[in-house]
Amino acid sequence: MTTGSVLKVLIYVYDHYMLADPADVPQRRHMLEDLRKRGFSVSEVVQAMEWLSALVGDQRAAPADESMAEDRQERGGLRIFADGELSRLSDDCRAFLMLLDRQHVLTTRQRELVIERALALDVEEVDVEQLKWVVLLVLCAQPGQELAFARFESVMSDAGGPVRH
Repeated sequence: MTTGSVLKVLIYVYDHYMLADPADVPQRRHMLEDLRKRGFSVSEVVQAMEWLSALVGDQRAAPADESMAEDRQERGGLRIFADGELSRLSDDCRAFLMLLDRQHVLTTRQRELVIERALALDVEEVDVEQLKWVVLLVLCAQPGQELAFARFESVMSDAGGPVRH
């Protein structure tokens, strides 16, 4: 494994493309060329695009309204981390996920998606800063998450961390 190079590409994509007006986002081929010009290797770009494709592919879950209704029924449950998750998600990451859960930033499905996508990063152990980016990317990839963004921004400002969007 490398040291988070895929996340660097993802952060660049978020800053330069995900916040742009959809009409201003270049075609995939031009985006890939731009990323290569910015110094990212082909393998980093390919891995990042696969990561994003998997994120978008996981959006096939229930519609947002249905998911929110299911999540309200599931709240209060206990999330047990598997051994593989414990070894790759630091104590601080798990505490941060619990904070996001208590603040109703993420639905249960979104939390699971965040965990799955965090574990898909090219790092040995995910740290809190990396996890924050994953949360931001997951929320950005889902329509109708304005309230979740506002709650996330509130959590981040309370924690002293900047949120760019």
